[in-house]
Amino acid sequence: MRTLAIRWRKYSLFVLAFSLWMWWDLSQAHNHLSSVYQSFFPQVERAAGAPTATKVALVRSDDVALANPTPIADAGITAATIEQMVRRAIVLSGGLRGIVKSGDKVLIKPNIVQQDSSGSGGVTDVRVVRAVVKIVDEVDHGKIHIVVGDGSPRPYTSYEKASGTKNAAWVQLFDVPGYQLLKNEMLAEGVDFRLSNLNGNSDTNPLSELLLVDVPGGGNAQPQGGKYYIHQDVVNADVYITVPVMKIHDPGMTVALKNQIGLAASSVYGMPKTSGVAQDGYKHKLLHLAEAPYNWTDKEIVDLCLLARIKFSVVDAVACLETQKTPSPVGVSNSKVTNLVRMNTIVAGVDPVAVDHVCARLMGLNPDDIEHVTLAERQGIGTNNPDSISIVGGSLESTMRRFKKNQQPGAIYGQSNRDWLLRGPFSIGSISDPMNNEFISNEAAVSPVPGEGGWSQSFYFINDRINLNDYYKPGSSDQIVSYAFAYFKVPADQEVELWVGSDEAMKVYVNGNPAYTFNGTRTFSSSMYYSETKKISVKKGLNRLLVKTLQKYGTYDFSLNLCEVETNPLYLGNRVWGLKFSTRADVASAISADVVQVPTGWVLQNCYPNPFNGSVLIRFQAPENKQSGIFVYNVLGQRIRTLFDAKTSSTQNVVRWDGTDEHGRTVASGSYIIVLNGENQQRASSKVVYLK
Repeated sequence: MRTLAIRWRKYSLFVLAFSLWMWWDLSQAHNHLSSVYQSFFPQVERAAGAPTATKVALVRSDDVALANPTPIADAGITAATIEQMVRRAIVLSGGLRGIVKSGDKVLIKPNIVQQDSSGSGGVTDVRVVRAVVKIVDEVDHGKIHIVVGDGSPRPYTSYEKASGTKNAAWVQLFDVPGYQLLKNEMLAEGVDFRLSNLNGNSDTNPLSELLLVDVPGGGNAQPQGGKYYIHQDVVNADVYITVPVMKIHDPGMTVALKNQIGLAASSVYGMPKTSGVAQDGYKHKLLHLAEAPYNWTDKEIVDLCLLARIKFSVVDAVACLETQKTPSPVGVSNSKVTNLVRMNTIVAGVDPVAVDHVCARLMGLNPDDIEHVTLAERQGIGTNNPDSISIVGGSLESTMRRFKKNQQPGAIYGQSNRDWLLRGPFSIGSISDPMNNEFISNEAAVSPVPGEGGWSQSFYFINDRINLNDYYKPGSSDQIVSYAFAYFKVPADQEVELWVGSDEAMKVYVNGNPAYTFNGTRTFSSSMYYSETKKISVKKGLNRLLVKTLQKYGTYDFSLNLCEVETNPLYLGNRVWGLKFSTRADVASAISADVVQVPTGWVLQNCYPNPFNGSVLIRFQAPENKQSGIFVYNVLGQRIRTLFDAKTSSTQNVVRWDGTDEHGRTVASGSYIIVLNGENQQRASSKVVYLK
């Protein structure tokens, strides 16, 4: 027994030492990464003008408009029925004839992440792709250059196998799902058709087919430096159509947007794509969660979407997967896949963000919880606003199912509010109970305005963990308190779950009332975005949210979301439907307004044309003889051009932007923010898209 006790003490000391080392290592990594990457930037997009209205088609197999409808639970659905569904969905969402023209090169991108059979839910059903190919070819038979391509994360060429991966090698990417048979069939029918491995088709030198391409606007995944190696077939495509299978995945889901992760060539980025390849010393890789505390996965997805220039989306929601991206158990027949959800549905539309919005709701998810959906909207790729999306064809409400979520910690948690006003830091000094000391007079009652009364302008943080350490940069011995504030709007009085995370003391006020208090220290790991949940009540309409946090020993970050009350762990973490955060009361109260107008005479009117490729006219209203400014910002919140900064001589004013910066250099294609500044901190903004 004495020997066991000695061993136990030694083991305990080892665990303690190891834990202290891990805490120090993570804190050093956190501080190092904070100095390398920008974790926040000024927020000027939330008040942008109304998004463009769009249609998303939802067609079920039992649609009476089909020639041979079949029940949505029918596992024996035929290729003929699927083709009818795809045709109807494309027609309802606007058709391809205005998008594809004779002589175009059209790249169709399915989702082939592994060698699963069509209909398993793991890969895009070849019958859906066949229908899309036929419809594209019908624009001008034999004169549309059609390429079906994907870049799987699995190796199957000599070059890829030489990278040292442990994954089993494939003979051909397209064999098992039936794409080789599709090629033979299309060629026999006179279709100009080929398959393309977007990792590179050469068995010995696939890099010769890849191009290093700049992301419009500079990119979101900072470690990639705004550049990616992608296949020349993507770059040279006149029309890019994404045709994913709908399923649950680590970043929430795989649908139209997430499908573009296959554009990052595995011959450069590795198998898996977070590993790199030996041939170039593992210099290039997709980082995903490899550099905690930052999560780059969704940002890489959006970067690749910007490179893809998606013109149309057709989603295979025939056989779908819940909990994970692969059929479980792997290798069984389709009838025995335990995580398969049969939907027998096709979703299609021009706007890939809107398509993802509808698909998220079909799976019982809140689109506002999926970072690549909300970030893609910020980047001008499409709309995530339900008021701007018309669903045509089938009924969303009667079709939707509750998919079981992926059980990775980051996938359970929705998306933290990332838009905050900040105030502080306040030194603790000799105060013994800083969390109950009011560093701001009557702190619970504050309703701040951006940039006034000691409060910051609005800042957008790039991660679910709000990195206050990066913002305030306290010294190693500093002990401080600071505040973060936001408004939120909900559609009804209700009970919600407050999901919060921090490693030190934290207090949350809702409408002036203490809703949550934590004192002490706890684990707030890089892979888990919350520490605790608590039920609270919120009121219909506008609510005030104040977070007070303490920094003594920790990494000084926190997270917060307001989620639906849910007891089943398979469905946890959905943000309350209809809840919108903002740092401005006027924006939160009129979240769907066409143009956010300031109340004292400054109005930013519509910018036309938008998108533009020559110049854009910017009309604004301002009181006569008042100082006004019109500025252009990039998506990182950096001012790149001053268009007007003077006293106005008229109430109606027009300025022109020609797509150049202050130095006369033409900017990259992408989204930019036009900001009107008036006197007394009056501000309005609108998004424009520049296309070279």
